[in-house]
Amino acid sequence: MTRLRSAAALLVLAAALSSLPGCENPTEPPVCTAIAVDALVVTVVDDASGQRLCDAQVAAVDGSFREELRGFGPSPDCTYSGPTERAGVYDVRATRAGYETGAITGVRVNRDVCHVIPVRLTLRIKKTG
Repeated sequence: MTRLRSAAALLVLAAALSSLPGCENPTEPPVCTAIAVDALVVTVVDDASGQRLCDAQVAAVDGSFREELRGFGPSPDCTYSGPTERAGVYDVRATRAGYETGAITGVRVNRDVCHVIPVRLTLRIKKTG
């Protein structure tokens, strides 16, 4: 019984060690998930109150590439998301009636072997006047 427990413990340890970075078998192709990942997840908030603004227009620009981000979620938990599976260096802009345009520039989105690595941002915009 003790030998069985020892063997089982060794198998668990071997499995754990093999999952550490640098220990995987480099000849095997990576196993990627079949999901699509958005590069940016942006929260737009009123600068004075900190309240989320769920009816803004948010765009990501990388050189000649431009995409309007999609709004997700009901108020007060809304975010804007996109572009899908596209690494790059983005300027992110938010506009809304009654507010000054807000921007964050030089947002770098990298990718790993399978997907982009999402960047979460909070963009604060100020009321005009």
